[in-house]
Amino acid sequence: MRKNCRFAVVIFICFFAFTSCRGLLPTSKTLVKSRWQDFGSIQADYEKIIPGKTTMEELNQMGFAPNQEPNIRILNATDIVNMFLPNSSIRLEDLHPGLQKCIESREQCIAYRIEPNVLDTKRIGSFWLDLLSFKRDTVATGWEFRGLITIVDGVVTYRDPVGGRPTISTEDIQKKPLGPLQDIGGAIQGTVPSLLR
Repeated sequence: MRKNCRFAVVIFICFFAFTSCRGLLPTSKTLVKSRWQDFGSIQADYEKIIPGKTTMEELNQMGFAPNQEPNIRILNATDIVNMFLPNSSIRLEDLHPGLQKCIESREQCIAYRIEPNVLDTKRIGSFWLDLLSFKRDTVATGWEFRGLITIVDGVVTYRDPVGGRPTISTEDIQKKPLGPLQDIGGAIQGTVPSLLR
């Protein structure tokens, strides 16, 4: 009877250890505090920007203000030249009129590169296989937005089409059949030639 009880206790402990250890796997979340909580909400606001009409004041009210919102980068006319005229095969007259106006205006032009994102990564699977480097399974979910606008004399002249990834869902699986010995083997391979020199 005692043997059966001991066996049951051992099974229970092993089961608890293996199931609860999953919670010990590392996770990380990159979350920028922003008024936009998903891709759709920022896309809707971004598409309200009308070149030739939307003013700097209206941009601020909509949330596209670098001094208030994170992940909005300020660019100048030189940045726009490097971005849209990388070589001589592309001419200024080939660009959108709003971009031409920005480049020609030089000091009067600024641009906003809008890049908010949310990325949540976590490791899944067996804690022990992960700990011993036999198998590491990492899942990433989230979204990222990419947009660009140019402003001359306080009025938007150009709005880039919506870019980015509305849904990020990736899985990275790394397998090492020898586990921790795999890394030791690599270190030995790097050490032996140096010793033989």
